[in-house]
This record gives sequence, structure tokens and C-alpha cells, in this order.
Amino acid sequence: MLRQFQSSNVFLWGLVLLGCVCSRLVSTIYYIEDIDSLRFALSMVDYDVAKLQPHFPAYPIFCFFAKLLYILIGRYALAFSLIGGVSVTCIIYFTLKIAKIESNTILGKNVILMIFMNPLLWLMSNRYMPDAMGVACLLASLYFLMAQDQNGDKLLLCRISIGSFLAGTLLGIRLSYFPLLMPLLLGQLKRTKRFKFIVAGFLGVLIWLIPLLLITGWGALLDAAQKQSHGHFLEFGGTISTHPTFWLRATKIIESLWADGFGLYWNGRHFLTACTSITLIMIIIFANWHIIRQWIVKERNWNKTVLLNPVFLGCIFYLIWIFFAQNVIHKSRHVLPLLPFISLGIALTCYRSGRIQWTKSSINNKRGRLGYTFVFGVVTVFFICYSYVTIHTVVQHAKPTAIAQIHNYLIDKHREQDTQLHIVSVPLIKYYLSSQALDADFIAIKSDADFAQLDELDGDIVVIGSPLPDRVAKVEKVFYHNPYVNRMWSEISLYEY
Repeated sequence: MLRQFQSSNVFLWGLVLLGCVCSRLVSTIYYIEDIDSLRFALSMVDYDVAKLQPHFPAYPIFCFFAKLLYILIGRYALAFSLIGGVSVTCIIYFTLKIAKIESNTILGKNVILMIFMNPLLWLMSNRYMPDAMGVACLLASLYFLMAQDQNGDKLLLCRISIGSFLAGTLLGIRLSYFPLLMPLLLGQLKRTKRFKFIVAGFLGVLIWLIPLLLITGWGALLDAAQKQSHGHFLEFGGTISTHPTFWLRATKIIESLWADGFGLYWNGRHFLTACTSITLIMIIIFANWHIIRQWIVKERNWNKTVLLNPVFLGCIFYLIWIFFAQNVIHKSRHVLPLLPFISLGIALTCYRSGRIQWTKSSINNKRGRLGYTFVFGVVTVFFICYSYVTIHTVVQHAKPTAIAQIHNYLIDKHREQDTQLHIVSVPLIKYYLSSQALDADFIAIKSDADFAQLDELDGDIVVIGSPLPDRVAKVEKVFYHNPYVNRMWSEISLYEY
């Protein structure tokens, strides 16, 4: 019986791995969708932190595996997708392990489906970025750090040491996810053998820091760290210092979780996302009606065990971290580490609502069975709409973003005419276009004073962003992509003079 259970479990996980990898390979994108993706794509050709390829903290472990696969496969786009597919498999596996849910149960399969079809997680597993791999490493570290005393002293020490080692390696994959581990790591430091855990974490750092120092050099690495840290927190990073509107930041985090994270309704989205939202709200009410009723009559009982759970505290700490120190206004990907836990909650709610109605159906016969059928139908509609929205978003992701469309348009325009193009834009757009073999005269506009140099130019001028003052454009075009595919530059105007 045990062998049969194990073989079926192995078969299920084989299907999950195959499904995750194949789906991500099929949905691979073959264009550079934004600045961050460009830096990682350039790092496959020339890994140089001083040139921001990629930008600090350099993500050496992710870049190592991506580069290795790129050498073996010959296509860096496929290398990123392959890492993404394996990462999603690990995310599903460790989410179930942390929750102590068997994969071959109905609840386990609900969790698998919720995470597999998560729209933001799917998009990030195709993007040329380390976010999906970072979440996988984060969850693996959480799982091992949560080891309990009943495993035996030696086994406990081994598991926590592995968790500490993975926490150190996480810094070389996705540094900004580390705050979520802080409550659990601090809790483990109370143990008597904490020195061994510290050593394991230190070794996790050394496996990527030593090669990075050998490649980059101490001086260049320190200079890149200082410039990037100062820029991120005080200039261009989208932190509280540069975008101090609290209400806007809070709203964007909610939108990132609700709309970007799970494809639910937000102002301007397709009506099908409203269907997903309504069915989810109905399921939550079905599953928690007795709790809601207690709150209505003011019999409120807080579950202190949940509130003091280190994973819950880690999520709260991480929310505070991204609220103040990350660009939550323009980049929804910062909520990615929270999605597996919310997916777990939604899957549990779907399962619970069905179980409650099934219990009622066994007592109330016809009336109960009718209620169970209704709830089962609502859950089915939710998963169908949820999956459709994800697939539709992934299909849109395969099409070039607005800035990529502009790049293609300018390449075609340059081929059609012999004269050199004069392209006027902000420095970031200049960097994006010039790094992709677009032969043109680029003029970066940093202030209004820079417009004076345009009077000396002969020939056609292409302006990206805002129109030139006191001039009438011969051609005006607007390039657009779905902002729930990528919030960065979702609508860009182009003017020709």
C-alpha cells in the first residue's frame, strides 16, 4: 500500500514538473520587454556589474544557472523559461510541504492548480528575471527553518542548517526577498547551537560572493553597490523617499495582489475578471459564514497561534518592507513572495466550502445536496474563469510591449530610409534602444534646457514620450500593451517632426 502511494505521488510530481516546464517553454517570450529584462539579457552575453549587466546586487547564482543553460541550449529566452518552469514546480512542492498537505489529496490538487495557473507567477517565470527562482529558494529555506524538535536532535540541526544555507544563497538570487525570512531566522538564533546555523548561512553567502569578487573585483563591486543603493533608495528606486504618497502606495500594493497577482477585477479590466472576483467572494462567504456571523454579533475570537506564526509575521514584515523600500507603484512583481501563501488560503477556502456543504448534505439530504451542488458549481466556475484570465494574459505577454513595439517600428523605419534618425527620449529609453543595435543619433533629455540643442539638427526627429514645444508633429503614434502584463511603460507616445 505504501509503495503504491509513493509511486502515485512520484507520478503526480512528474506530471507537475512536466506541466510547469512545458507550459513555460511554450509561452517563452522572444523580445526584451523592459529595462530590467534587458540588463539580464545582456548579462548572458557579458556579465559585468560595473555596466549594470545586471544591476547590483548582481544575482550571481541566478545568472550562473541561466548562463549555463544558455550555453547548452543556445537561446537565452528558453534558458530563462526553463528556470522558471523548474522554479514553479519547487514553489508548489515547498508550499505544500510548509502547509503539511499531501499532493494527491483534493486539497493538494487545489493548491497545485492555484499556483500553477497564477497569472503573475506565470508571467514572471517567463520574464528574463530571477523572481520565480527567488521565491522557490525562499520557500525552500522557510520549510527547512521551520523544522520541529520531534525530528531528533541531529536531523533537526541538519534541516535548520540547510535552511540557513539556503537563506544565504537567497541573497545571491533575490536579495529583496530576504526580509520575509527575518522573523524565522531571528527565532532560530535563540537555540543553543545557533553558531552552526550562522556558519551555514555564511557559507551560503560565500558560494556566490567569492566568485563575484573574483569576476568583478572588490573596488568595482563596492562602487556599484554604493551607487545602486543610493540611487534605489533616494533617486530612481520608487521608494517612500521619491514617491511619498501613502494612499497611492497602499492602493498599488492591493492592486498588485488582487488584480496583478490573481487576475481579479480592477477598474478598466475585462468583465470576466469580475466573474472570477464574484465567485471567489462567494466561496469565501460559504467557507467562513460561521466566523462572519460571529463578527456580526461581536463574538470576535482572534487566533493568536496564527498571528504569532513566524511565516505570518514574515509576510507582514515583508509587506512593510516593500511599502517603504520598493517600487510598488510601477512594479507589481514585488508582491510575488506573498502569492503562494494567498494561493494556499484560496485553495483551502475552496476545499472548506465544499466540505461544509457536503456535511450539510449528509444531514439535510435533498436540501444539503442541492447546496453542495451549488457550491461545487461556483468553485468550478471560479477555477475556469481564473484559468482563462491567466491564459489570456500569458498570450498577451507573447506580444511585444509598448517599448518593444517602438523598437521594432524604428528598426523598420531606419531600413526604409537612408538618412540617420535623430531620436529624442529620456535616458532610460535611450539605453533600451541603443543597447539593441538601433543605429541612430540619440539625444537624451534630462531637463527643459536640453531642448535647445534640437534646433541645430537637420533631418527627421523622432520624439518618444512628450511632444516638442512649439512644433507640430507630422506623425503621431501611440503604442500600448496590457498593464497587467507589465506595468512599466504600458502606453508610450511617439512623435515625428
